[in-house]
Amino acid sequence: MKDHVLDRIRNIDDLPTLPSVALEVLSLAHQSDVTIQSIAESIHRDPPLAAKVLRMANSVFYRRGDRKVDTLHHAIIFLGLAEIINITTSLSVFSALKSRKTQEVSVRESFWDHSVATGLIARHIDKKLGMRTMGREFVAGLLHDIGKIILDQYFHQEFMAAYNMSIEKDRPMYETEMEMCGTNHMEVGYFIAQKWNLPPYLADVVLWHHQPSQASSREMAALISMANLLAKAAQLSCGDRMSFVLADQEAWKVLKERGLPVDELDIERITFEMESIGDQVKSYISTVMEPSDKEQDNG
Repeated sequence: MKDHVLDRIRNIDDLPTLPSVALEVLSLAHQSDVTIQSIAESIHRDPPLAAKVLRMANSVFYRRGDRKVDTLHHAIIFLGLAEIINITTSLSVFSALKSRKTQEVSVRESFWDHSVATGLIARHIDKKLGMRTMGREFVAGLLHDIGKIILDQYFHQEFMAAYNMSIEKDRPMYETEMEMCGTNHMEVGYFIAQKWNLPPYLADVVLWHHQPSQASSREMAALISMANLLAKAAQLSCGDRMSFVLADQEAWKVLKERGLPVDELDIERITFEMESIGDQVKSYISTVMEPSDKEQDNG
């Protein structure tokens, strides 16, 4: 009988961790009295991270006009607290979960493409539906599939078998993962989310993004579930690429039950608007991955 991979993961000593500053920033973001100064001071405690946040604030992806953003305080005013939190989380997650083996690279690239696309699409739908998730949707989209990274990194052969089976048989990866690994990326991701002490809504989305009606944070889980499907429809996927009718999906029904105007969504228009999502994804990832001046000097 196949060993239960999740039990083995619990005993791995070198599992990736998020920097304490990233966790602190995520925690501060949910406090009603959070201030620009408190966020800036938190990020400043990690000088390399602070330098990268400033670099991103001045990147082509974010920059507006010719004015240079030269302090974190100005960056937060310029981009807003939510975007600074997104940047800080993205930089930390990409660094913590970067590939360590050559054979992981192509799958890892597909993973990041899908994760960033899910976050960007969730932001787009959030605006269309007036959900006002305050930037939390991007972080949730970025992290929803983190369990796949852990499976890929520590159980590469089993994960690739599940990945290939998903594509060849047109089945969801969480089903093929159960066959090949005895667990799935939602269970593994939930374990990591708890280990990282992520906010409850993020752990909830990680666990239930395929069954959003089971989540405590139903609206967020349904939003990410829908964005996840649309990212796959845009051929930005890490594994399963199944066809679907959006109005038949659990996520759609959850959002409708919550009183959100999903029936008013113009899916054809959204699909058209998503034609540029691949370029946006590449731009965002290249900005996050670009080494700092110090890293270039050491290279």
